Amino acid sequence: MTSFLNWLQKEEGWKSLMAVIYAIICIFDFIIVPSFMGMAQKSQADTLDLTQLVTLDPAVQIQLLKSLVVQHEPFTLRGAGMFHLAFGALLTGSAISKIKGEK
Repeated sequence: MTSFLNWLQKEEGWKSLMAVIYAIICIFDFIIVPSFMGMAQKSQADTLDLTQLVTLDPAVQIQLLKSLVVQHEPFTLRGAGMFHLAFGALLTGSAISKIKGEK
């Protein structure tokens, strides 16, 4: 545990950790969650009996079909993507400070 804390306290430790965390968040938000939602919607569509759908009110049919084709909105893109702008600013600032420190 102390070696991890020593690594974080170094100049580059927290920057590397921040980049890894950001990459993991993006993978979950743009790949894993949409894939899971797509599989869940497919299984929900498989249980739907189309003969029962015909007997329903047209407004109910439309709402039911809309619920089956809803797309996942990535959580990090809500709020005009401020999450990505903030992480981008932090990562860019740390990269620029590293470049200036080497000169």
